Amino acid sequence: MVKFLSKTRFNPHSNDQIIMLTEDYESIDFGSQKWIEQLKQYINTHKLQVARLKELKRYYLGDNNIKYRPDKTDEFAADNRISSDFAKYITVFEQGYMLGNPVKYTNEDKTLQELIDAFSEQTNEAYHNILIKTDLSIYGRAYELLNPEEDENGNVVLKLYHLAPEQTFVIYDDTYQQKSLLGVNYYEVDYGMGHRKTVVRVYSDDTIYTYVDDNQDKFGLRLVDEPVQHYLKGVPINEFKNNEDRTGAYESVLDDIDAYDLSQSELANFQQNSNDAILLITGNPYTGSDDNDYLEDGRVNPNGRLGVAIGFKKAQIAVLDDNPNPGGSQPDAKYLVKQYDSAGAEAYKQRLVNDILRFTFTPDILDNNFSGIQSGESMKYKLMASDNYRSKQENLFKKGLMRRLRLAVNIWKVKGNEATNYQAINKTAVIFSPNLPQNDAEIANIAKSLFGVVSDQTVYELLEQVTGIDAEDELKRLKAEEPQEPEPRFDVEVNADDEENSEEPR
Repeated sequence: MVKFLSKTRFNPHSNDQIIMLTEDYESIDFGSQKWIEQLKQYINTHKLQVARLKELKRYYLGDNNIKYRPDKTDEFAADNRISSDFAKYITVFEQGYMLGNPVKYTNEDKTLQELIDAFSEQTNEAYHNILIKTDLSIYGRAYELLNPEEDENGNVVLKLYHLAPEQTFVIYDDTYQQKSLLGVNYYEVDYGMGHRKTVVRVYSDDTIYTYVDDNQDKFGLRLVDEPVQHYLKGVPINEFKNNEDRTGAYESVLDDIDAYDLSQSELANFQQNSNDAILLITGNPYTGSDDNDYLEDGRVNPNGRLGVAIGFKKAQIAVLDDNPNPGGSQPDAKYLVKQYDSAGAEAYKQRLVNDILRFTFTPDILDNNFSGIQSGESMKYKLMASDNYRSKQENLFKKGLMRRLRLAVNIWKVKGNEATNYQAINKTAVIFSPNLPQNDAEIANIAKSLFGVVSDQTVYELLEQVTGIDAEDELKRLKAEEPQEPEPRFDVEVNADDEENSEEPR
């Protein structure tokens, strides 16, 4: 742990991507010792990055660096360590703002749309996306595994699994496209009594390789079992990025969070020290009866001046000895209390809060000008920075979602859906709906004013925010409620003149 609020926080290479030359990849023998040594080097490179990932996760859990601040030299002084929860607040806001309303997909191909909807439902994609977004806000990167599995009926289904960034990385090629060559996931199993086993799974575009390092044998890391084909025709580990630098949502304001924690902690220390203020007594006679401050064994002499001073310190009393003054002085007693600039301290903390929220594009919901009845236009201005930042994040998130769907296409083809193809899946629209407080009455009035001006479909799409009913379903309901037209009657009209001239039946 570096000195509090000083020096560089992370290693300069703690967020680098791992690159491999294309020709090196094409010549890999996955069972060879040469490749295994190279794989171990990649894992060690990633392990150097784990320190940053763990520290960012600590802040999300409220275990900030203030907890690890060096102890004060005065053992009797208050030493509170108060950590703020800004990291989780910022993370929850980002995740809820972008994915509080689940992502929707639309495709003109009905068959493809049904496949996408079924895939989303089977994998609980809405919750899975929340896990991915949470990792993006914490670490700046997130990983998922697409794994084809057989269900109880023997059918191949595609599963989604969330992978921990502390145990996962992707190796990219050296081209401008940055194509993923391999995905690596590793973890350690501790059996106790010093027995540990490291498992490494390497995913290529068509095969899964499993390596094991058991510290109970002498072989080290080695390939075990037979490689498994996965038919995804692409690396099944999918990486998402929070931004091009892969930095977390609150990573840039960690120093501000530390400064806020320090301010809060020192305020608590001031309050505690004030409650335990030292009583200062002047005009007291000489208080030490022994000239030696230390005993022969090195311990403090309780009857010496130092021992008596320490005893008074524990009792929160300070005695000023004026024995050398033959005339003495008037006795006096008062408490030693530091002066506290309450207004200045609060202004300083508020400035830190403002910086933390402004530099992470997070609105301050405690702002008196933010809450209450606001017009739609004023809310747009308050959320403009957040919206601009969210728009950039949505584009990167969409990139990961589309790669997920393109990998799924190959599995759907295996299942016999030959109509699916990359051209069709690329026409899928990914729709994000920011999760914001809304004025339902205002939306209803706007929809009412648009009747007859725009199509009914557009109006009901707008009202979907209020009713929660899909526009097409609402139109179907309205059509079903329309009264049925009466069946036409085919009675023969008789001309009056003809009636008069007609003969009565006999």
